[in-house]
Parts: sequence; structure tokens; C-alpha cells
Amino acid sequence: MAALVGRLRRAGLEVGLSSATVFARAMEVCPPRDPASLYWVARTTLVGDRSDFAAFDAVFSAVFDESGLPPEPRQKDSGDLVVTMRGRVIRSSVPDIESESAAGRVDSGRRPQVVEDSDRPADGGDIEMAQLLPAPLAHLAEEPFDQLSLEELRQLGEWLEEAVIRFPRRRSRRYVGAPSGGTVDLRRTLRSARGTGGEPVVLCRRRPRTRRRPVVMIADVSGSMESFSRIHLHLMRALVMAGGAEVFTLSTSVRRVTVQLREGDPQRAIDRLSEDVVDRFGGTKIGSGIREVIRNPVWSSSVRGATVLITSDGWDADPPEVLGRAMAALARRAHRVIWVNPRSASDSYRPLVGGMAAALPHVDEFLSGHSMAAMARVITAVEG
Repeated sequence: MAALVGRLRRAGLEVGLSSATVFARAMEVCPPRDPASLYWVARTTLVGDRSDFAAFDAVFSAVFDESGLPPEPRQKDSGDLVVTMRGRVIRSSVPDIESESAAGRVDSGRRPQVVEDSDRPADGGDIEMAQLLPAPLAHLAEEPFDQLSLEELRQLGEWLEEAVIRFPRRRSRRYVGAPSGGTVDLRRTLRSARGTGGEPVVLCRRRPRTRRRPVVMIADVSGSMESFSRIHLHLMRALVMAGGAEVFTLSTSVRRVTVQLREGDPQRAIDRLSEDVVDRFGGTKIGSGIREVIRNPVWSSSVRGATVLITSDGWDADPPEVLGRAMAALARRAHRVIWVNPRSASDSYRPLVGGMAAALPHVDEFLSGHSMAAMARVITAVEG
């Protein structure tokens, strides 16, 4: 550490005593496991000006060349590490060459590259879903739901119910004891000090407790969504059975169908729902339906702080202004709003007019959900 700080000062970087002290403390709190992690700890604490990054890189590489660090073993998961951030993708190459030097290894492994969503590999999710599906259904991963038979939809729906295992979580106001990390629990620390003569020998720590985040799902069961609504309802039933989510159907009216989806047999549950929703496969009043969910004194409480999933093609009998105002009110109450529109899978689709154009400004994620591969992204969005 002293050698690195000294070389940085000789190279013209302003590294004060306070920065060196913070660097030393950071090394104690999070000891680096490899040169890449050491690089980030050092650069975060020792460099205060973006213009000094190049000089720091040169000094850091020179120090590592002289330290004779052994090369890291070959990485098992080579390729690109892709992380999505607010509509962009951060792609960072992972090195996998055994004989590269420490400086070269750090240089290639630390610099992320920002690329647009259009540059993201289009088949990554599809391959993953094809691998997860059982062998008899693997060939259906990329097939649109409106091109599948009722039997194929039934099999995919039942498998989908078993695939949803995680539930979104939120941070609670309550705390729970933690063996490490988190913040110091002053009350527990002072209580334990009573057994050591009033000296706080052990610092007790705590972290926030997490709880399941509410999930509210609104499914369009109108005629235009007939080919997709069954598979979407299977996803909704899985979340109802896993964590008590709330489900509503939209057509000419809105109806709460959570109780019907709790039926033990998946097919009986969907069939029972079809019988109870008398206006199924008719028109759709999306704006009026969402407004009724928000204004209902019982239903509105389930929306507050929830992840809201809406499955609809956006063909609304209400004026666009009604849907726009309803979505704005929904976005203010909900934690996140996810809209699944199977029509958006088409290359020629443009949400420029009507209800969809009015709703999109208030949507956090807009997905297609038209196939099993696309449903994998929907599941990831709900779980996140």
C-alpha cells in the first residue's frame, strides 16, 4: 500500500494523508481477493479527479508488474458479463487466459463497455428457456402462443406454474440481528456489555428485515387477447399459490378472480375462471377497469407499494385520456408497473396512438410475453 501511494505521488497525483488513511481502512473492511478488486478499492479511495485516471492506471500496472503476483487461474465462466441499467446494458469482458500478466488481467477485466439494448445478444434468454423446458416442450420456447394448440398451451402453462419460485421482496422498517455487515445495534451492544463490566467487547450488528412485496396482476381477457390470456393466467395463478398475489380480469368490467385461481388443479382453476367471467372475449375498457381497482376501498389497499403486472394489447374502448389518468394514478401508488403486450413482438409495432400511447409514459417495463422465451423476461421483471 505504501509503495502504491508513494508511486502515485511521484507521478503527480495529489494523494493526501486522509486519502491514504481511507485506503488503509478500506483494505481492512473489504480485503481484495484479486488485483481487479484491489484496483477498484485503490482508485475509489485514492483518486479524486477523473483526469487522473490514466496516470493511476499506469502506476497501478507498474506496481503490479514489479510485485510478481501469480496469474489467476482460468475463469470457468468466460465471455461477457451483461448487466442492465435503466435501458442500457453494461457489458464487461471476463478474462480467461491463464498466462496473461497481472496488469493486462486487471486492464481487461475492469473496464466496462456501455452498449445500447439493440446490441444485446437477442437469443440469450431464448437459449436459457429452451434449456429449462423439459425435452418434449423445448422446441416450443420461441413459438408464439397464438400458434400453439390448446394441449401445448396446457402443458406449457402447467410447467410455468412450477417454474415461478421467487417472489419480489421489499425492505421492512424492522431490523434483525446480523453476524456481520449492516449497522451497529447499539441497544444489543450495550446489553451484552453488562456481562463484561460495562465494556462493549463485542459490537452487535443488525440489518433491515425483508418482506414479500405485494403483487397485483390485471389480465385483459377480451377477444383480442384470447390466444395469450390462458398462459398469462397460469403465471398469475403460480404467484397466487406462492405468495397470495391479487389477480383481476379486464373486459367490459373488472372482476377479482384470486379465489378462482386458488383451485388445486390448474386446469380446473382456469376453466372455473372462464365460467365466472361472463363477459370474457368481449370488448375491453382498460382505463375504466384500472380506475375501478384504484378507487375500490378494498382493492386499492393491495395496489399501494406493489409490483403491478398488466397483460393487455392496449386496445381500449375508453378514450385514451381515461387510461392515461388511470395509469398516472396507478404509477403513483405502485412500486413498479410492468406492461406485457404480445403485439409488441412484431417488428412493425409502434405504440403511437390510442390507449397504449397514453399508458406507456407511466410504465416502468414494457415487454412482449408472446412466447415462453419472452415469458422468462416477464418472470425476471416480476421477481426483481
